[in-house]
Amino acid sequence: MKIVIVGGVAGGASAAARARRLSEDVSIVVFERGSDVSFANCGLPYHIGGNIPLRQSLIRKRAVRTVLTK
Repeated sequence: MKIVIVGGVAGGASAAARARRLSEDVSIVVFERGSDVSFANCGLPYHIGGNIPLRQSLIRKRAVRTVLTK
C-alpha cells in the first residue's frame, strides 16, 4: 500500500507518523512545497541559545520519503 500526503508541516507530519504507527510496511511519501518539513518547534529556543548548534538536529527523519517542491 502507498500513502501520499500533500503538505509536510504539522498536519502532514502527524498523518505520516500515524500511518507509520499503524503499519511499518506501508510506503509513505510526503510532498512539501516549503524548504522545511515539520520540525521540533519546542527545541527552537535551545538552537537559538546555542545548546543545539545544528538546526538539522531539530529535524527527525523516520521511514518516510519526503519530496520538497516549489
